[in-house]
Order: sequence, then C-alpha cells, then structure tokens
Amino acid sequence: MSDQRAERLADDYWAYHRSTAQFWNIDRGDVEQIAHWEDLSPVGVAERVQRLGEFAKSAEALAAIVTDDNARAITAAVGFSARANAATLPYVRDVTLVAGMFNLTEFLTTMVPGYRLTTRRHGEGYVGKLRAFPSFVEGWMAGLREGARVGRVATARGVARIVAELDAMLVVDPSQDALAGQLPPDELSERESSGWRADVVEAIAGDIRPALTRLRAMLHDEILPIARPDERAGICHLAGGAEDYEALLHAATSTHLGSDRVHEIGLNCVAMLEDEYRQRGPTALGVDDPVELRARLRDDPELRYATSEEIMADASAALSRAQRTAPGWFSRLPAAPCTAAATSGPAMAYYTAPSPDGARGGTFFYGVADPSAWTRFNLEVTTFHESVPGHHLQIALALELDLHQVLGELEVTSYGEGWGLYAERLADEMSLYSGPLQQLGMLTLDSMRAARLVVDTGLHARGWTRDQAIDYLADNTALTRASATGEIDRYIADPGQATSYMIGRIELERLRIHAADRLGSRFRLVDFHDAVLGGGMMPLDALAESIDSWIESRPDPAQPVH
Repeated sequence: MSDQRAERLADDYWAYHRSTAQFWNIDRGDVEQIAHWEDLSPVGVAERVQRLGEFAKSAEALAAIVTDDNARAITAAVGFSARANAATLPYVRDVTLVAGMFNLTEFLTTMVPGYRLTTRRHGEGYVGKLRAFPSFVEGWMAGLREGARVGRVATARGVARIVAELDAMLVVDPSQDALAGQLPPDELSERESSGWRADVVEAIAGDIRPALTRLRAMLHDEILPIARPDERAGICHLAGGAEDYEALLHAATSTHLGSDRVHEIGLNCVAMLEDEYRQRGPTALGVDDPVELRARLRDDPELRYATSEEIMADASAALSRAQRTAPGWFSRLPAAPCTAAATSGPAMAYYTAPSPDGARGGTFFYGVADPSAWTRFNLEVTTFHESVPGHHLQIALALELDLHQVLGELEVTSYGEGWGLYAERLADEMSLYSGPLQQLGMLTLDSMRAARLVVDTGLHARGWTRDQAIDYLADNTALTRASATGEIDRYIADPGQATSYMIGRIELERLRIHAADRLGSRFRLVDFHDAVLGGGMMPLDALAESIDSWIESRPDPAQPVH
C-alpha cells in the first residue's frame, strides 16, 4: 500500500496536468479533452509555471519523508515532471511549437484529425474544437509577443518554414483540408455523418482559416524580422539562455550531468564507435575504414528505397518478426496491438500510444512522401525503436499496468527514448535484423545519437553556429548533408531533447551490468526487462533506486542466465 500523501499529490498533479497540457492530450487522442486547446497566453503560461513550481516543491518535500518504494517513485515522478514542464513550457510556446518537428502545422495535419470518435458527444467536441481555434490562436499570438519582448524567439529559418507551411495549408480547399479527414463518430448514421462533415468543413472555412491567416501575418510581420540568424542558432545567445539550457538539459536527461559533461560523453561515444565500424564494415559492405564506410552508406543509391510499397512491406515484416520473438525476452507484453502505418507527413518516424479508452492501439508511423529518404539499413532499426521491442512495449505496457497515471503516462524523455535506443541494440541480441547491412544501420543510428550529445550542447551551451553543427553531424554519421541539416534544425528548435536518447541508453546499460554483477547466476535478462518496464516512467535516479530494490528482492536459488 502506497503512502496516501503521495497518492493524493499524484492525483492532484495528474488532474492539473490533464486539464492544462492539451497538446499532450491531442497526441494521446484523449477524446474526453477533445474540445480544448492549450492556454498559451502570457497569463496562462505564467500561472502554469507558478503552479508547476508549487507541485515540484510539494513533491520534493514529501520525497524526504515517505518510505515505501511506490511512494518514492510517485513523488519522484511528480517532482521531476513538474520541474521539467515548468522549464520547457516557455520554450515550447515560443520556439518549438513554431519551428520544431512537431510544430503547429504538424499537429493540425497529423494529430488533431486522428481521434477515434465513437459517440455524438465526441463529434460535437471535435466541431467545438475547430470553432474554438481562433481563441487559442489569439492567446498564443499574445504569448509569442511576450516571448519576443524578452528575446525568446525561434530562428528566422524556422519561422520562415512555418510561414511557408501555413501558406500551403491556406490554399487548399476546406473540404480537402487534413482536418476534414477526421472520421465521423461511429454512432452517426450515414445521413448524420454527412451533416457532421458539413459542420466540420464550415468550421474549417469560417474559424480555422481566418485564424491561421492572422497567425501567418503575425509570424511573418512581427516575429520573422527579429528572429535569430543561423550564426546565433543556440539559446545561449538569448538573454538567460545559458542558464535556461541547463534546466532544459535536466528536463531532457533527468540528470544533473550538465552541458560540459554531456558534451564530453558524446565525444567519447563517437570515438568508441569508430572501432565498431571497423569490425562490422567488412562483413556488411567489404569496407573497414569508418570514413569510407559512412560515405558508402551515405551516397550509394542502391542502399536507398525506390518505392513506398517496399518500405511498407519491410516495415511490416520487421514489426511482425519482432512481435513473434518478443515473448522469449519479456514475460509481460501489452494487450494493445501495434501496427505500422505509412504517412505523407514531414516526420520520418514516430510512435503514438494506444488511446486511454483502448479504442486505438499503438501505431508506428513512417513517412513515405519521399521513399529515397529511407535507407535499406535504417528502416529496420527505426521500426524496432518505435514499435517492438521499443516504444510500444514501454508505453503501451505502462498504460495497462496497475500504476498511477503519473508513472504510466507522464513522459520522462530519458527513460522513454533511452529505452527506444536500448531496444535497437536489444534487437540485435534477439536476432531481429535481417542481415549485416541492417546491423550496420543500428550502428549508424548509434552514431547519430552520440553526435547529438556533441552538437546539442555545442549549439546551446557553446555557441556553435548552425553550419558548425551540420558539419559535425555530417562528418561523424552516415547522414546525408540534407538529413543532417534537418536534424540540426530539429535540435535548434527543441533544446536539450536530443540528448535524452544516449544518456538514457547509457544508464540502462549501466543498470543491466550492475544487476548482472550483483545477482550473478540469479540474473535473468527477461526479469531485468520486466523490472525496468514494470515500474512505469520515472527519472533515471528513481529508476536506479527501483532496480536496486528489485535486486534486493530477487529470490534464491538461482536461475540460469538467459
């Protein structure tokens, strides 16, 4: 039985988070919150930052006195989530939602029209959401103006991109708008569905489009002229940006490593990977020189896909292979299904969790707008990262376990992305890769995640220019320069987030070695995986404490190593 004080705090925090973090609710397909938008006005953000700080202080005070494992995990989750959200919210509003990978246009074209509607009330809520959009935009524009007054703006390149995306959206007939692609509620008859669709299109034409037109003008006329140039891409160039970045780095990694240490870890990882290129290269492509090998991977057109049909077939085959193999490596698997789905959006790949009501399973989305953007060596590793044994096992299982929602649903990026990256290497242990080339793909993504530690801290703590960061990423990974450029623009718009992958993976590997050393012949990998995934999402220090408790609880006599 958990300490009731921790449970009450978690209940209060969960209710507050769910009522305010509406873009998070959109991402998770929460139909109970369907009609709402996030309040990004100056007053709305200031009140949330203050309230989040109060939650963090309450959690930290309680953490000092609770004694049972569950209460400690819950208070750690609340405290970390509140601190992380308070740190990131102003940057999400002023930078990431403008210029990030998941900016407003991505939400409008991919996330918002993806609800699973069943009742008439859900249908009314969707139309209401569209009609409430102008109020959200007015609040956000006021927030952007506040950010501009203190110098917290996106880069000119990022602002120009969203302006161009809005221009493209505004010339599409409202009936063909992505928002009109939302499927009607199941309860509606064919005639009712037709009327509902007409209401949706009317809201797009009468509410969405005028608001987007005003937003486009504001971004172009007010934000673009004062936006940062490429030479000052990092937030260290903003007033207070250097201090803010350390807080954002903590939000991303759930550690207090700091930018200097993260940068050093990245450099060391990049150097260590050179030896593995030399080992794996000859079998995969007959090349042992890392520079030559990466150039071949980068430039050989035969290593790229030609059609979306090939991508769809290979992604589905990889996911099926992983699903068949997973029971031998995990004793608990989620009941929710995971499917692979093609999308024409700009994002290359991402995962969406099952909806809270269970109506929608987990989905691994992969972009097929440009088939040649996918290499034959990176599709499988990406599939395993996003689906099984990666994010789907970690996220869908957490939703189904008897955990408080703060552990089951509130993201800790270093835990979640650390597990996704750990899963890429685990897939090799599980013999999921179809050949040496695909195993080499695993290595290339390791290189990217290691280099992220260097370029993210380089940009935001050391003042690197955009070109410096692109050069480093292109020189030390198998990414084309175009892909490296896209990656760097993502890191510029979402400071710190890219460091979460490798920092989380390193800690998971450390905990695995630690557990194996402590348990000896009692260590079973399947049990370790259950211990990592069974407690839900928690900051890395709390995870380490949880694993230590699990080690102490292991029964004797021993069982053989898996």
